[in-house]
Amino acid sequence: MSIVKGNHSLKFGGEIRRNRFNELGNAFPRGAFAFDAKASFDPARRAATGHNYADFLLGESRQSQRILLLPSALLRSNAFSAYAEDTWKLTSRITLNLGLRYEFSPPYHDKYDAILNLRIFDPGVGPNGLRADTKVPVLTRPGSGDFYRGVPFRFHDSIPIQSGDDDLGRELVRKDYNDFGPRVGIAFRPSDRWSIRTGFGMFFTQDIGEVRFDLARNLGARSSYVSDEERPNSNLSNPWQFETATSRCTGWAGFCQGVGSMLSNNVNRRTPFVMQWVFDVQRQLDADTTLELDYMGNGGRKLERWRNWNEAVPRGGPTDSRPLQQRRPWPAYGIMFNVDGVVDSSYHAGSVKLRRRFAKGLTYLTGFTWSKSIDTGSAIRNHSGDTLFPGTSYDIRSWRGLSQFHTGRRLVMSVLYELPFGRDHFASGSKPVNRLVGGWQLGSIFTFSDGTPLQVGGIGDTRNTEFDNYPDATGISAIPSGRSADNFWNIAAFGSTSPELAYRMGTVGRNTLLSPGLRSWDFSVLKNVTLAERHSLQFRVEAFNFPNHANWTPPPADIRNPATFGRVASARTMRELQVGLKYIF
Repeated sequence: MSIVKGNHSLKFGGEIRRNRFNELGNAFPRGAFAFDAKASFDPARRAATGHNYADFLLGESRQSQRILLLPSALLRSNAFSAYAEDTWKLTSRITLNLGLRYEFSPPYHDKYDAILNLRIFDPGVGPNGLRADTKVPVLTRPGSGDFYRGVPFRFHDSIPIQSGDDDLGRELVRKDYNDFGPRVGIAFRPSDRWSIRTGFGMFFTQDIGEVRFDLARNLGARSSYVSDEERPNSNLSNPWQFETATSRCTGWAGFCQGVGSMLSNNVNRRTPFVMQWVFDVQRQLDADTTLELDYMGNGGRKLERWRNWNEAVPRGGPTDSRPLQQRRPWPAYGIMFNVDGVVDSSYHAGSVKLRRRFAKGLTYLTGFTWSKSIDTGSAIRNHSGDTLFPGTSYDIRSWRGLSQFHTGRRLVMSVLYELPFGRDHFASGSKPVNRLVGGWQLGSIFTFSDGTPLQVGGIGDTRNTEFDNYPDATGISAIPSGRSADNFWNIAAFGSTSPELAYRMGTVGRNTLLSPGLRSWDFSVLKNVTLAERHSLQFRVEAFNFPNHANWTPPPADIRNPATFGRVASARTMRELQVGLKYIF
């Protein structure tokens, strides 16, 4: 709804949205079988005999997996939002825009309550290590009925379970009622050739269905049987005939799910949000050309990523002989893949744009951006090589570094020039001559860009925590003096020989390496032929990476392999040619 009153232009609106997210898991619905030539080899000549396919023909599998319950979910959520906005024309040259948006986007619930979440009451690790006073997390299912309704397996006796949670409701996650997003913007025109704009806004993310489907995966289970090492005894006619129970479920003779990984959402989840701001100055240089200077930034809060609330603490020193499971806060569980809103992000950028609209046969756009993006996690899961978990889930701030998608400097120039021949140009002549020499255009796109960050490779599970440790920073620059394709990074910048790495985290930060940048020139030749008033043909010849410049791919970053560390092994796509014909009407 819009209302104009004096120099105010008011707008009001709202939205009611019924969200539906239906998903079916793909975790080996028809089973999975592995064959490793152990059934068909000659014991006297192991290396020269036996074949995986021969084992398959014999029906003797080394490992057999079957699904007991395929995860599925019919996720539902009813969201609501409303906004009010006032565009206030203070003077003929100053306009103020004020707005407020409210959003209520509750977490998804499952139509048939087929989800499980871990109710984690308190962190199991404090400043002094493991805490003995924390309550064991409870595996919770919505509803007041039988916890195991429709479930053909049971969880180990050591895992506490409950049906229903009045505090959390069917979503098993608290709702956030505080999502107010203000907006403010100012536009100032000092003169006819100048304009200045600035603005701020707060934007909330919507619930992600895949994150909620993780809770349905907790109700999925697989049974796996690994046959005898020397001679497989798992025939495809009955692969699980020798399977024995490995865990204890009192009063249950079927499959018993032992200590394993669990997927969960933080029950105190707050809606992630991003604050954005911009300051822009634009100057019209002439009738066709404008120059624009921008500063833009944003700050993300409560963004989500995986963390492991049941990560084993490192050993206390060389005399600490506790096994991994004893160093977990809750030994009844394995890894806890907990989606938690613990990520903060920061982005700042300055940019320059020079733009010419098409006039006198020429148009171009040049843009340069100098930016920096920092966060403690660039995605919930892996993102282009980002780690699945932070270096340690108990100190997220220690994993603050360049975002996985950070690009420091980027220059892009595009130009299109119409050759001055043919009708209304030089060499204008008869209609056949004009068709031959007219309508030609040359285009180019030049791109120069810094590389994106990379994490130096792990050095193995030196702390016995189930996850890779990382090397120490030696203080030497990772950029060698004589940088080349064979020596792109300096391995001397990293060390892994300290005996302390057996019980502490390495000192190398996150994403301290930068991959090779991009240098590219795409060139095109276009020929336009007018057939009639509204019909034309366009013939195009395009060359991507026209000079065939070698843009290197990121070299290996594993310091455990010095022979390959920092050595570029391949290049990105070389020159490609493309020919096309368009009929435009």
